[in-house]
Amino acid sequence: MKIKVFPLGSYKTNCYLVWNNTNEASLFDCSDSTLQNIVSFIKEHNLVLKNVILTHGHGDHIGGTNEIKNIFPEIQLFIGKEEEKFLTDASLNLSHAIQGFDFKYTGEFTLLKEGDSIFGFDVIDTPGHTIGSKCFYNKESNFMISGDTLFRRSYGRYDLPTGNLSQLQKSLKKICEIYPEDTIVYSAHTEPTLLGEERRVLKSQGMF
Repeated sequence: MKIKVFPLGSYKTNCYLVWNNTNEASLFDCSDSTLQNIVSFIKEHNLVLKNVILTHGHGDHIGGTNEIKNIFPEIQLFIGKEEEKFLTDASLNLSHAIQGFDFKYTGEFTLLKEGDSIFGFDVIDTPGHTIGSKCFYNKESNFMISGDTLFRRSYGRYDLPTGNLSQLQKSLKKICEIYPEDTIVYSAHTEPTLLGEERRVLKSQGMF
């Protein structure tokens, strides 16, 4: 599995294009409607975009979903089952504060839950930053896409709508104890890191 990061939007959210050896691709998060670099890369490398998979429903992760659906109308959109309302409720997705307008996704979508598998990734429930935050683990390539749950030397906010510190602590402990220490973690707002390193930092901070 190959992966390339595209920082998008005013928050420079890391959106990850992942593709396999048959050139099928999925995009994890789609922050902004300025998608020229992603579209050009897909075309240049003869990739077939199959899915957009959302780690959670904040505006800096969903703001480009209408536009990419217009460009690639055959793609499927996936989001955690607890966050269906985030796609259309600006008070939950915080799009006005993030993007300056109330964002609503207008297309069809499919809901994800823990235990599902999508594009070779295990779906992991990691509430805390938001109620339906998800991480995605690919065992073959041993990497995890963590959204805003886990960053390099940090973790996501829990003071926004549906956020919860106790849930976040449980989620961080869960991924740190279940998955291999050498798992590469690709987060939405920092450079990549190793899960084992973050486990040691989180424990030293008293997060679990």
